[in-house]
Amino acid sequence: MRWSEYDSNVITICNIRDPTTSIVLSKQYTGYGRIPVATERVSEGYQYTVELLHDDVTRQVKFQSEDHFKVGEIRGYQKFIRVRRLLEEGYLNEEGSILIRLSIRPANLALRCQYQEEYQTLKEDKLRTQFNTQLNQNAMRIKSLRDDNVSLQALVYPEYASNIFVVRNFTALREAQEDICSDNAYDDLGCCWRLIVYANGDKEGRDEWLSVYLRLLEGIPGSYEYCVELLHNDAAKTVKMEGTQSFDIQERFGWTRFARLDWICANGFVSEEQDALYFRFSLRPPNYKAKCEYHHLLRLDAKRECELLKRELIPAYSTMTYTLRNVSEMQRKDSFIYSDPLVDDLGFSWRLLIYANGHNEARGNHLSIYLILFEGVSASRFEYRVELLHPQNPTANIKMEGVNVFKLKKIWGWPQFMDHERLQEEGYLDQSADTLEFRLSMCPPDIKLKCEYQQEFIRKLKEHQK
Repeated sequence: MRWSEYDSNVITICNIRDPTTSIVLSKQYTGYGRIPVATERVSEGYQYTVELLHDDVTRQVKFQSEDHFKVGEIRGYQKFIRVRRLLEEGYLNEEGSILIRLSIRPANLALRCQYQEEYQTLKEDKLRTQFNTQLNQNAMRIKSLRDDNVSLQALVYPEYASNIFVVRNFTALREAQEDICSDNAYDDLGCCWRLIVYANGDKEGRDEWLSVYLRLLEGIPGSYEYCVELLHNDAAKTVKMEGTQSFDIQERFGWTRFARLDWICANGFVSEEQDALYFRFSLRPPNYKAKCEYHHLLRLDAKRECELLKRELIPAYSTMTYTLRNVSEMQRKDSFIYSDPLVDDLGFSWRLLIYANGHNEARGNHLSIYLILFEGVSASRFEYRVELLHPQNPTANIKMEGVNVFKLKKIWGWPQFMDHERLQEEGYLDQSADTLEFRLSMCPPDIKLKCEYQQEFIRKLKEHQK
Protein backbone atom coordinates (compact mmCIF):
# COMPACT_ATOMS: atom_id res chain seq x y z
CA MET A 1 0.00 0.00 0.00
CA ARG A 2 1.43 3.39 -0.97
CA TRP A 3 1.55 6.07 1.71
CA SER A 4 -0.54 8.51 -0.36
CA GLU A 5 -3.59 6.24 -0.13
CA TYR A 6 -6.26 6.55 2.53
CA ASP A 7 -8.01 3.67 4.19
CA SER A 8 -11.70 4.21 3.39
CA ASN A 9 -15.08 2.85 4.50
CA VAL A 10 -18.50 3.68 3.09
CA ILE A 11 -21.20 4.13 5.75
CA THR A 12 -24.93 3.85 5.07
CA ILE A 13 -27.09 6.09 7.28
CA CYS A 14 -30.81 5.27 7.27
CA ASN A 15 -34.02 6.92 8.56
CA ILE A 16 -33.07 10.36 7.25
CA ARG A 17 -36.74 11.27 6.64
CA ASP A 18 -37.80 10.11 10.15
CA PRO A 19 -38.44 13.32 12.12
CA THR A 20 -37.78 11.46 15.41
CA THR A 21 -34.21 10.70 14.37
CA SER A 22 -31.99 12.91 16.52
CA ILE A 23 -28.64 11.15 16.10
CA VAL A 24 -27.34 8.43 13.84
CA LEU A 25 -24.26 6.43 14.78
CA SER A 26 -22.22 4.44 12.33
CA LYS A 27 -20.59 1.17 13.28
CA GLN A 28 -17.14 1.41 14.88
CA TYR A 29 -14.64 2.31 12.18
CA THR A 30 -11.24 0.68 11.86
CA GLY A 31 -8.78 2.94 10.19
CA TYR A 32 -5.48 2.83 8.36
CA GLY A 33 -3.31 -0.17 8.95
CA ARG A 34 -6.03 -1.61 11.30
CA ILE A 35 -5.35 1.19 13.80
CA PRO A 36 -8.46 2.19 15.86
CA VAL A 37 -9.35 5.84 15.53
CA ALA A 38 -9.86 7.72 18.79
CA THR A 39 -11.13 4.67 20.67
CA GLU A 40 -8.08 3.42 22.52
CA ARG A 41 -5.44 6.17 22.23
CA VAL A 42 -5.16 9.39 24.23
CA SER A 43 -4.37 12.01 21.57
CA GLU A 44 -3.11 11.24 18.07
CA GLY A 45 -2.77 13.11 14.74
CA TYR A 46 -4.75 11.91 11.72
CA GLN A 47 -5.61 13.18 8.26
CA TYR A 48 -9.21 12.46 7.31
CA THR A 49 -11.77 13.07 4.60
CA VAL A 50 -15.59 12.92 4.99
CA GLU A 51 -17.62 12.69 1.73
CA LEU A 52 -21.39 12.70 1.19
CA LEU A 53 -21.74 10.58 -1.96
CA HIS A 54 -23.93 11.35 -5.01
CA ASP A 55 -24.55 9.57 -8.29
CA ASP A 56 -23.15 12.67 -9.91
CA VAL A 57 -19.53 12.80 -8.73
CA THR A 58 -19.41 16.58 -9.19
CA ARG A 59 -22.13 17.05 -6.59
CA GLN A 60 -20.41 15.10 -3.83
CA VAL A 61 -19.93 17.11 -0.63
CA LYS A 62 -16.40 16.72 0.69
CA PHE A 63 -14.61 17.90 3.81
CA GLN A 64 -10.90 17.23 4.38
CA SER A 65 -8.79 18.08 7.41
CA GLU A 66 -6.04 17.05 9.81
CA ASP A 67 -6.52 16.97 13.58
CA HIS A 68 -5.62 15.38 16.90
CA PHE A 69 -8.25 13.08 18.42
CA LYS A 70 -8.88 12.29 22.07
CA VAL A 71 -10.87 9.32 23.34
CA GLY A 72 -14.60 10.08 23.31
CA GLU A 73 -14.14 13.59 21.85
CA ILE A 74 -16.47 14.64 19.00
CA ARG A 75 -15.12 16.35 15.91
CA GLY A 76 -17.36 17.39 13.01
CA TYR A 77 -19.25 19.97 11.00
CA GLN A 78 -22.43 21.64 12.24
CA LYS A 79 -23.18 23.00 8.73
CA PHE A 80 -22.04 20.07 6.63
CA ILE A 81 -25.02 20.33 4.18
CA ARG A 82 -28.43 21.94 4.26
CA VAL A 83 -31.29 19.55 4.90
CA ARG A 84 -33.35 20.97 2.02
CA ARG A 85 -30.50 20.40 -0.43
CA LEU A 86 -30.02 16.91 0.97
CA LEU A 87 -33.67 16.03 0.35
CA GLU A 88 -34.15 17.78 -3.02
CA GLU A 89 -30.91 17.23 -4.94
CA GLY A 90 -30.78 13.44 -5.11
CA TYR A 91 -28.52 12.57 -2.22
CA LEU A 92 -31.16 10.14 -0.87
CA ASN A 93 -31.40 6.75 -2.47
CA GLU A 94 -34.61 4.76 -2.92
CA GLU A 95 -34.54 3.38 0.65
CA GLY A 96 -34.34 6.90 2.06
CA SER A 97 -30.73 6.53 3.21
CA ILE A 98 -27.50 8.39 2.43
CA LEU A 99 -23.95 7.15 1.84
CA ILE A 100 -20.95 8.73 3.54
CA ARG A 101 -17.38 7.71 2.81
CA LEU A 102 -14.86 8.15 5.60
CA SER A 103 -11.17 8.04 4.71
CA ILE A 104 -8.44 8.30 7.32
CA ARG A 105 -4.67 7.88 7.74
CA PRO A 106 -1.97 8.92 10.18
CA ALA A 107 -0.62 12.39 9.56
CA ASN A 108 2.73 11.08 8.30
CA LEU A 109 4.68 7.86 7.73
CA ALA A 110 6.57 8.13 11.01
CA LEU A 111 3.33 8.33 12.97
CA ARG A 112 1.96 5.39 11.04
CA CYS A 113 4.92 3.23 12.12
CA GLN A 114 4.63 4.49 15.67
CA TYR A 115 0.90 3.79 15.80
CA GLN A 116 1.31 0.33 14.36
CA GLU A 117 3.97 -0.54 16.92
CA GLU A 118 1.95 0.84 19.81
CA TYR A 119 -1.21 -0.83 18.58
CA GLN A 120 0.56 -4.15 18.31
CA THR A 121 1.75 -3.76 21.89
CA LEU A 122 -1.75 -2.75 22.97
CA LYS A 123 -3.29 -5.74 21.20
CA GLU A 124 -0.81 -8.09 22.83
CA ASP A 125 -1.59 -6.59 26.24
CA LYS A 126 -5.30 -7.00 25.63
CA LEU A 127 -4.86 -10.57 24.47
CA ARG A 128 -2.69 -11.30 27.51
CA THR A 129 -5.29 -9.74 29.82
CA GLN A 130 -8.11 -11.69 28.16
CA PHE A 131 -6.09 -14.90 28.38
CA ASN A 132 -5.31 -14.36 32.08
CA THR A 133 -8.94 -13.51 32.81
CA GLN A 134 -10.13 -16.62 31.01
CA LEU A 135 -7.47 -18.70 32.76
CA ASN A 136 -8.64 -17.42 36.17
CA GLN A 137 -12.26 -18.10 35.26
CA ASN A 138 -11.40 -21.65 34.19
CA ALA A 139 -9.40 -22.18 37.40
CA MET A 140 -12.38 -21.00 39.46
CA ARG A 141 -14.70 -23.25 37.44
CA ILE A 142 -12.40 -26.25 38.00
CA LYS A 143 -12.26 -25.50 41.73
CA SER A 144 -16.05 -25.23 41.83
CA LEU A 145 -16.39 -28.56 39.99
CA ARG A 146 -13.97 -30.18 42.44
CA ASP A 147 -15.93 -28.80 45.40
CA ASP A 148 -19.16 -30.05 43.82
CA ASN A 149 -17.56 -33.45 43.27
CA VAL A 150 -16.49 -33.64 46.92
CA SER A 151 -20.01 -32.66 48.00
CA LEU A 152 -21.50 -35.25 45.64
CA GLN A 153 -19.19 -37.96 46.96
CA ALA A 154 -20.23 -37.03 50.50
CA LEU A 155 -23.81 -37.76 49.43
CA VAL A 156 -23.06 -40.87 47.39
CA TYR A 157 -20.59 -42.28 49.90
CA PRO A 158 -21.69 -41.92 53.54
CA GLU A 159 -19.10 -41.06 56.17
CA TYR A 160 -17.42 -43.85 58.12
CA ALA A 161 -18.47 -44.51 61.70
CA SER A 162 -15.12 -45.00 63.48
CA ASN A 163 -14.19 -46.46 66.87
CA ILE A 164 -10.91 -46.82 68.79
CA PHE A 165 -10.20 -50.11 70.57
CA VAL A 166 -7.25 -50.44 72.96
CA VAL A 167 -5.96 -53.97 73.63
CA ARG A 168 -4.37 -53.64 77.08
CA ASN A 169 -2.05 -56.14 78.81
CA PHE A 170 -1.01 -57.42 75.41
CA THR A 171 1.86 -59.59 76.76
CA ALA A 172 -0.37 -61.30 79.33
CA LEU A 173 -3.03 -61.99 76.70
CA ARG A 174 -0.42 -63.64 74.47
CA GLU A 175 0.78 -65.86 77.26
CA ALA A 176 -2.75 -66.85 78.27
CA GLN A 177 -3.69 -67.62 74.63
CA GLU A 178 -6.84 -65.50 75.06
CA ASP A 179 -8.87 -63.37 72.71
CA ILE A 180 -10.41 -60.01 73.64
CA CYS A 181 -13.49 -58.18 72.32
CA SER A 182 -14.10 -54.46 72.03
CA ASP A 183 -17.10 -52.85 73.69
CA ASN A 184 -20.24 -52.65 71.58
CA ALA A 185 -19.72 -50.00 68.90
CA TYR A 186 -22.73 -48.44 67.17
CA ASP A 187 -22.68 -46.85 63.74
CA ASP A 188 -25.04 -44.01 62.73
CA LEU A 189 -27.59 -46.57 61.54
CA GLY A 190 -27.74 -48.07 65.03
CA CYS A 191 -26.08 -51.35 64.02
CA CYS A 192 -23.94 -52.89 66.77
CA TRP A 193 -20.38 -54.05 65.93
CA ARG A 194 -17.46 -55.64 67.74
CA LEU A 195 -13.78 -56.06 66.96
CA ILE A 196 -12.26 -59.37 68.16
CA VAL A 197 -8.50 -59.64 68.60
CA TYR A 198 -6.53 -62.86 69.20
CA ALA A 199 -3.33 -61.59 70.83
CA ASN A 200 -1.43 -64.82 70.11
CA GLY A 201 -3.15 -65.73 66.86
CA ASP A 202 -6.08 -67.95 65.96
CA LYS A 203 -6.05 -71.40 64.33
CA GLU A 204 -3.22 -71.65 61.76
CA GLY A 205 -1.93 -68.24 62.80
CA ARG A 206 -1.29 -69.24 66.41
CA ASP A 207 2.03 -68.13 67.97
CA GLU A 208 3.08 -66.29 64.80
CA TRP A 209 0.32 -63.96 63.70
CA LEU A 210 -2.04 -61.41 65.22
CA SER A 211 -5.61 -62.42 64.26
CA VAL A 212 -8.37 -59.81 63.98
CA TYR A 213 -12.10 -60.21 63.18
CA LEU A 214 -15.18 -58.01 62.79
CA ARG A 215 -18.62 -59.12 63.92
CA LEU A 216 -22.08 -57.62 63.34
CA LEU A 217 -23.95 -58.25 66.60
CA GLU A 218 -27.24 -56.48 65.85
CA GLY A 219 -28.66 -54.51 62.98
CA ILE A 220 -29.24 -55.05 59.28
CA PRO A 221 -27.27 -57.80 57.53
CA GLY A 222 -25.89 -56.73 54.17
CA SER A 223 -22.91 -55.25 52.37
CA TYR A 224 -20.65 -52.83 54.28
CA GLU A 225 -17.36 -51.11 53.60
CA TYR A 226 -14.83 -51.70 56.39
CA CYS A 227 -11.44 -50.33 57.38
CA VAL A 228 -9.50 -51.97 60.23
CA GLU A 229 -6.23 -50.31 61.26
CA LEU A 230 -3.45 -51.25 63.68
CA LEU A 231 -2.22 -47.77 64.62
CA HIS A 232 1.39 -46.60 64.96
CA ASN A 233 2.89 -43.26 65.99
CA ASP A 234 4.34 -43.13 62.50
CA ALA A 235 1.27 -43.04 60.26
CA ALA A 236 3.26 -44.56 57.38
CA LYS A 237 3.67 -47.81 59.39
CA THR A 238 -0.05 -48.22 60.20
CA VAL A 239 -1.37 -51.64 59.13
CA LYS A 240 -4.65 -51.24 57.27
CA MET A 241 -7.18 -53.76 55.95
CA GLU A 242 -10.09 -52.32 53.97
CA GLY A 243 -12.67 -53.43 51.45
CA THR A 244 -16.34 -54.39 51.09
CA GLN A 245 -17.90 -57.46 52.68
CA SER A 246 -21.36 -58.94 53.17
CA PHE A 247 -22.04 -59.35 56.91
CA ASP A 248 -24.62 -61.60 58.58
CA ILE A 249 -25.76 -61.26 62.19
CA GLN A 250 -23.24 -62.86 64.62
CA GLU A 251 -21.05 -64.08 61.77
CA ARG A 252 -17.44 -62.91 62.03
CA PHE A 253 -15.22 -61.81 59.19
CA GLY A 254 -11.52 -61.04 59.33
CA TRP A 255 -7.91 -62.09 59.05
CA THR A 256 -6.22 -65.02 60.76
CA ARG A 257 -2.94 -63.49 59.56
CA PHE A 258 -3.47 -59.78 60.13
CA ALA A 259 0.18 -58.98 61.01
CA ARG A 260 3.20 -60.99 62.20
CA LEU A 261 3.70 -60.83 65.96
CA ASP A 262 7.48 -60.55 65.82
CA TRP A 263 7.21 -57.68 63.32
CA ILE A 264 4.66 -55.88 65.53
CA CYS A 265 6.88 -56.13 68.59
CA ALA A 266 10.03 -55.12 66.69
CA ASN A 267 8.49 -52.03 65.07
CA GLY A 268 7.07 -50.23 68.07
CA PHE A 269 3.36 -51.03 67.72
CA VAL A 270 3.18 -52.15 71.36
CA SER A 271 3.16 -49.25 73.79
CA GLU A 272 5.99 -49.94 76.27
CA GLU A 273 4.39 -47.96 79.10
CA GLN A 274 0.89 -49.44 78.81
CA ASP A 275 1.71 -52.74 77.06
CA ALA A 276 -1.15 -52.02 74.64
CA LEU A 277 -2.09 -52.14 70.95
CA TYR A 278 -4.33 -49.48 69.42
CA PHE A 279 -6.91 -50.32 66.76
CA ARG A 280 -9.33 -48.18 64.79
CA PHE A 281 -12.19 -49.86 62.97
CA SER A 282 -14.56 -47.96 60.66
CA LEU A 283 -17.72 -49.09 58.87
CA ARG A 284 -20.32 -47.67 56.49
CA PRO A 285 -22.82 -48.87 53.87
CA PRO A 286 -21.20 -49.03 50.40
CA ASN A 287 -23.24 -46.07 49.08
CA TYR A 288 -26.00 -43.66 50.02
CA LYS A 289 -28.70 -45.74 48.34
CA ALA A 290 -27.78 -48.78 50.45
CA LYS A 291 -27.76 -46.60 53.58
CA CYS A 292 -31.32 -45.44 52.84
CA GLU A 293 -32.43 -49.04 52.28
CA TYR A 294 -30.87 -50.10 55.59
CA HIS A 295 -32.59 -47.16 57.31
CA HIS A 296 -35.91 -48.36 55.89
CA LEU A 297 -35.33 -51.92 57.11
CA LEU A 298 -34.37 -50.63 60.57
CA ARG A 299 -37.59 -48.60 60.73
CA LEU A 300 -39.58 -51.70 59.84
CA ASP A 301 -37.79 -53.70 62.57
CA ALA A 302 -38.40 -50.90 65.08
CA LYS A 303 -42.07 -50.80 64.10
CA ARG A 304 -42.41 -54.55 64.62
CA GLU A 305 -40.70 -54.33 68.00
CA CYS A 306 -42.98 -51.46 68.97
CA GLU A 307 -46.04 -53.51 68.06
CA LEU A 308 -44.78 -56.41 70.16
CA LEU A 309 -44.11 -54.05 73.05
CA LYS A 310 -47.58 -52.57 72.76
CA ARG A 311 -49.06 -56.05 72.95
CA GLU A 312 -47.21 -56.56 76.20
CA LEU A 313 -47.97 -53.14 77.70
CA ILE A 314 -51.53 -52.64 76.40
CA PRO A 315 -54.01 -55.22 77.70
CA ALA A 316 -56.15 -57.20 75.30
CA TYR A 317 -59.86 -56.42 75.08
CA SER A 318 -62.41 -58.59 76.86
CA THR A 319 -65.21 -59.11 74.33
CA MET A 320 -68.73 -60.53 74.20
CA THR A 321 -71.51 -60.62 71.58
CA TYR A 322 -75.16 -60.07 72.47
CA THR A 323 -78.28 -60.66 70.32
CA LEU A 324 -81.35 -58.45 70.89
CA ARG A 325 -84.46 -60.41 69.90
CA ASN A 326 -88.07 -59.37 69.06
CA VAL A 327 -86.87 -55.92 68.01
CA SER A 328 -90.12 -54.97 66.20
CA GLU A 329 -92.20 -55.70 69.28
CA MET A 330 -89.82 -53.79 71.57
CA GLN A 331 -89.93 -50.74 69.25
CA ARG A 332 -93.67 -50.46 70.07
CA LYS A 333 -92.94 -50.27 73.81
CA ASP A 334 -91.05 -47.89 76.07
CA SER A 335 -89.32 -50.65 77.98
CA PHE A 336 -85.59 -51.44 78.10
CA ILE A 337 -83.52 -54.59 78.36
CA TYR A 338 -80.10 -55.49 79.78
CA SER A 339 -77.62 -57.48 77.78
CA ASP A 340 -75.94 -60.55 79.18
CA PRO A 341 -73.09 -59.56 81.55
CA LEU A 342 -69.56 -59.24 80.22
CA VAL A 343 -67.10 -60.30 82.91
CA ASP A 344 -63.66 -59.09 81.87
CA ASP A 345 -60.34 -60.69 82.86
CA LEU A 346 -60.18 -58.44 85.96
CA GLY A 347 -63.49 -59.81 87.20
CA PHE A 348 -65.39 -56.56 86.51
CA SER A 349 -68.96 -57.05 85.27
CA TRP A 350 -70.32 -54.91 82.39
CA ARG A 351 -73.69 -54.69 80.66
CA LEU A 352 -75.40 -52.88 77.81
CA LEU A 353 -78.69 -51.10 78.61
CA ILE A 354 -80.76 -51.05 75.41
CA TYR A 355 -83.93 -49.00 74.62
CA ALA A 356 -85.22 -50.37 71.32
CA ASN A 357 -87.76 -47.48 71.07
CA GLY A 358 -85.41 -44.80 72.31
CA HIS A 359 -84.94 -43.02 75.63
CA ASN A 360 -85.99 -39.51 76.74
CA GLU A 361 -85.83 -37.08 73.76
CA ALA A 362 -84.97 -39.92 71.36
CA ARG A 363 -88.12 -41.89 72.24
CA GLY A 364 -90.16 -43.17 69.32
CA ASN A 365 -87.56 -42.75 66.54
CA HIS A 366 -84.14 -43.92 67.74
CA LEU A 367 -82.29 -46.88 69.20
CA SER A 368 -80.67 -45.82 72.52
CA ILE A 369 -77.70 -47.71 74.04
CA TYR A 370 -75.91 -47.20 77.37
CA LEU A 371 -72.91 -48.87 79.01
CA ILE A 372 -72.94 -49.75 82.74
CA LEU A 373 -70.24 -50.99 85.13
CA PHE A 374 -72.19 -53.29 87.46
CA GLU A 375 -69.34 -54.66 89.54
CA GLY A 376 -65.71 -53.61 89.90
CA VAL A 377 -63.73 -50.57 91.05
CA SER A 378 -65.63 -47.28 90.82
CA ALA A 379 -64.05 -44.38 88.84
CA SER A 380 -62.05 -46.81 86.74
CA ARG A 381 -60.62 -45.61 83.44
CA PHE A 382 -61.41 -48.01 80.58
CA GLU A 383 -61.20 -48.13 76.85
CA TYR A 384 -64.50 -49.24 75.36
CA ARG A 385 -65.88 -50.31 72.01
CA VAL A 386 -69.61 -50.78 71.36
CA GLU A 387 -70.55 -52.10 67.91
CA LEU A 388 -73.81 -52.70 66.09
CA LEU A 389 -72.98 -55.51 63.66
CA HIS A 390 -74.27 -55.69 60.10
CA PRO A 391 -75.52 -59.19 59.18
CA GLN A 392 -74.05 -59.20 55.64
CA ASN A 393 -71.34 -56.51 55.54
CA PRO A 394 -68.80 -56.37 58.41
CA THR A 395 -67.29 -53.15 56.99
CA ALA A 396 -70.61 -51.39 57.62
CA ASN A 397 -70.57 -52.09 61.39
CA ILE A 398 -71.48 -49.02 63.48
CA LYS A 399 -68.72 -48.52 66.05
CA MET A 400 -68.58 -46.25 69.09
CA GLU A 401 -65.21 -46.27 70.88
CA GLY A 402 -63.09 -44.18 73.19
CA VAL A 403 -61.81 -43.86 76.76
CA ASN A 404 -64.02 -42.98 79.75
CA VAL A 405 -64.04 -43.03 83.55
CA PHE A 406 -66.87 -45.34 84.72
CA LYS A 407 -68.59 -45.22 88.12
CA LEU A 408 -70.49 -48.15 89.54
CA LYS A 409 -74.12 -48.43 88.35
CA LYS A 410 -73.94 -45.10 86.44
CA ILE A 411 -75.12 -45.25 82.82
CA TRP A 412 -73.09 -43.67 80.05
CA GLY A 413 -73.85 -43.85 76.35
CA TRP A 414 -75.79 -42.68 73.30
CA PRO A 415 -79.51 -41.80 73.38
CA GLN A 416 -79.52 -41.39 69.58
CA PHE A 417 -77.33 -44.34 68.64
CA MET A 418 -79.24 -44.93 65.35
CA ASP A 419 -82.68 -43.95 64.01
CA HIS A 420 -85.28 -46.64 63.24
CA GLU A 421 -85.49 -45.78 59.54
CA ARG A 422 -81.79 -46.38 58.99
CA LEU A 423 -81.96 -49.68 60.88
CA GLN A 424 -84.53 -50.91 58.36
CA GLU A 425 -83.19 -49.39 55.13
CA GLU A 426 -79.51 -50.25 55.57
CA GLY A 427 -80.09 -53.83 56.66
CA TYR A 428 -78.90 -53.79 60.29
CA LEU A 429 -82.18 -55.36 61.41
CA ASP A 430 -82.29 -59.02 60.44
CA GLN A 431 -85.88 -59.14 59.07
CA SER A 432 -86.23 -62.90 59.13
CA ALA A 433 -85.06 -63.33 62.74
CA ASP A 434 -86.17 -59.84 63.90
CA THR A 435 -82.84 -59.39 65.73
CA LEU A 436 -80.00 -56.92 66.21
CA GLU A 437 -76.46 -58.08 66.93
CA PHE A 438 -74.13 -56.16 69.33
CA ARG A 439 -70.52 -56.58 70.37
CA LEU A 440 -69.05 -55.08 73.55
CA SER A 441 -65.29 -54.83 74.20
CA MET A 442 -63.54 -53.40 77.31
CA CYS A 443 -60.00 -53.03 78.67
CA PRO A 444 -57.92 -50.67 80.86
CA PRO A 445 -55.71 -48.23 78.83
CA ASP A 446 -52.42 -49.77 80.01
CA ILE A 447 -50.95 -52.60 82.03
CA LYS A 448 -50.13 -50.36 85.00
CA LEU A 449 -53.76 -49.34 85.51
CA LYS A 450 -54.86 -52.92 85.01
CA CYS A 451 -52.58 -54.05 87.86
CA GLU A 452 -53.83 -51.24 90.12
CA TYR A 453 -57.49 -52.09 89.41
CA GLN A 454 -56.79 -55.78 89.97
CA GLN A 455 -55.19 -55.11 93.38
CA GLU A 456 -58.02 -52.77 94.40
CA PHE A 457 -60.70 -55.24 93.30
CA ILE A 458 -59.02 -58.09 95.23
CA ARG A 459 -58.81 -55.86 98.31
CA LYS A 460 -62.54 -55.04 98.06
CA LEU A 461 -63.45 -58.72 97.68
CA LYS A 462 -61.42 -59.60 100.81
CA GLU A 463 -63.12 -56.84 102.78
CA HIS A 464 -66.53 -58.06 101.62
CA GLN A 465 -65.74 -61.63 102.71
CA LYS A 466 -64.84 -60.42 106.19
